[in-house]
Amino acid sequence: MTSPPHREGLSEYGYKQSMNIGAGIAFGLVAALCWGVADFCARGSSRTGGTFLTLFYVEIIATLGMLALNLPLGLISFAHATPGMVALAIVINLAILGGAVLLYRAFAIGTLSLVSPIAASFAAITALLSLLGGEQANPLQLVGIVLTVVGVTVASTVPASSADNAEAHGPKASGRAGRWRLAPGLVEALGAMLIFGVCYWALRFPVAALGGTTTVFIAKLADTVVVVLIALAGLLLYRLRGHTHKDGATERASWYVIRRPARAFWPWVVGVALLDTAANVAYNIGITVSLTAVVSVISSLFSAVTVLLAWVFLRERLARWQWAGVGAILVGIVLVSA
Repeated sequence: MTSPPHREGLSEYGYKQSMNIGAGIAFGLVAALCWGVADFCARGSSRTGGTFLTLFYVEIIATLGMLALNLPLGLISFAHATPGMVALAIVINLAILGGAVLLYRAFAIGTLSLVSPIAASFAAITALLSLLGGEQANPLQLVGIVLTVVGVTVASTVPASSADNAEAHGPKASGRAGRWRLAPGLVEALGAMLIFGVCYWALRFPVAALGGTTTVFIAKLADTVVVVLIALAGLLLYRLRGHTHKDGATERASWYVIRRPARAFWPWVVGVALLDTAANVAYNIGITVSLTAVVSVISSLFSAVTVLLAWVFLRERLARWQWAGVGAILVGIVLVSA
């Protein structure tokens, strides 16, 4: 793997030109398309099978798929791996797994066309970390960061209707109609945004040492071990607690118990596994040949794909000011890459 050019003596523009910006944009767009469709599929799998069941099968299918692909192509190599970098890759990607838990939960309870753009604004955090690390931002990038933050604020609140208040609080709530509340899935989406922003910036370190595909494989293997251990611990706890009511009826399974999913679950979860893995590989390869800031902000355009799919197939509707917030997020993401 070719090391990035030494930056000393180069202007910011010259350093960017020395990297393959075109390739970074191309890999970022591939990641954006794959992540966008994967998020749409994750909404389907999360609602038909639940968050944990989605993660469980996504990680297993992705790991087996990468192993099968590696047999003829030999894409995974540990020739230059060091224990420290492997450990760093595992820690970062387990944190990303935690972000995925929050994101899939947001998909299950929230509006897809709202929570996806919020999660995609992780690019602003990545850019901010780059600025703190010494990179210089042009005025358009600074405007993009501000627009992203404003867009998240505007898009993440919805007015509580009279019906919602009445249902939640009873007749006394009628006098409180119109009170503003946080949208369902907002907290989870914001948590995913923060985790992704930090972790996708930090990925550049293990990727530079291990390679893009190998780093993804390490991530999927570690994630698989974790979800399998959680499932085994959940099964043990489930058996120790007992799982029947006094009348003999079966108790509803807890979130951590692996159960047989519905037939409709499988097309969704296979799509998530394959597309999410492809997106991660494209992102990791992109940051080895181009600037992390460029690849991250271009790939974060996946929210535009998800919003479009939700609008076309799910008929999701947002209030006008929420669309304005979503638009500000998308414009901000584009400006950050300027």
